[in-house]
Amino acid sequence: MDLNELYFRHQLSVVRATSAPTFEARHAHRGLAAGYARRIAALQSGDAIVALASATLLRRDRPRLRH
Repeated sequence: MDLNELYFRHQLSVVRATSAPTFEARHAHRGLAAGYARRIAALQSGDAIVALASATLLRRDRPRLRH
């Protein structure tokens, strides 16, 4: 994921957390926003290992869609 997509997803998560109807939803969206922020910071600092580890954790937390 490039920086533009990370910034977009971060902002979307922040907005969704603000308008979430339940504590659980707010907590989930804030957690996603924090994960995106860590990846953004890692990519900007050039720390590829941290960026890769954060990406792996975010993928693991996503629900898996079945077709």
